[in-house]
Amino acid sequence: MGGVLAGMRVLDFGRYIAGPYCATLLAEFGAEVIRVERRAGSEDRFVAPVGSGGEGALFLQVNRNKKCITLDPMKPQGQEVMRRLVATADVVVANLPPQTLRAMKLDYDSLKAIKPDIILTTATAFGGPGPWSDRVGFDGVGQVMSGSVYMTGSGDPPYRAAVNWVDFGTALHCAFGTLAALIERGKSGRGQIVEGALLATALSFTNATLIEQAVISANRVPSGNLGQTAAPADIYRTRDGWVLCQVTGHPLFIRWA
Repeated sequence: MGGVLAGMRVLDFGRYIAGPYCATLLAEFGAEVIRVERRAGSEDRFVAPVGSGGEGALFLQVNRNKKCITLDPMKPQGQEVMRRLVATADVVVANLPPQTLRAMKLDYDSLKAIKPDIILTTATAFGGPGPWSDRVGFDGVGQVMSGSVYMTGSGDPPYRAAVNWVDFGTALHCAFGTLAALIERGKSGRGQIVEGALLATALSFTNATLIEQAVISANRVPSGNLGQTAAPADIYRTRDGWVLCQVTGHPLFIRWA
């Protein structure tokens, strides 16, 4: 079955979540996605192995519906293969720092010299330009710097969420931006850069709490599972197990009562 992106080719030079899952979402909408890995396999391939070849569960999740090749982009032969691939592509996805993109010749200027209307979708830890644009970081960095870790748990110790919501949220933002860039290219014929950042995603997801703090200095503290802006909102022990109750807003409270 085809999709709205049928006929589009995406080259996925990503690793871990933000880049690969963005490309996965494009594949879900019908794009042909080619995952390009280092010759021994990318560092995210073998984490928590479950597959017969040692592939991890997360790798299998975020690389479904893709073709896969390996090459060494630092060698002339690898560069030639990459140039031939880019010439046939509509989108390149790479959640890599700017200096790595330049070293691999995956920066926008290098790609545009091969395919003038190419779309480059990138994701970094902190975004750019700026003094931290080349720094690397995982999902937890966004969780910590946005205040989410401080507000999770009971306060001592603070807790990082087990689910990598910053990475997956960044992938969603990047996929949305890529779709918008493809629509724009259909109108103007021009490619562009789509940029996502882990910290930007984390801040956008926690923004309501930050707005509240900036406006009224609520100075909230972590309260475990207990809701802070509505009640009852908690996970309650009952005779036959635990029950989640979440009543948010006065109209819902009236119905609950």
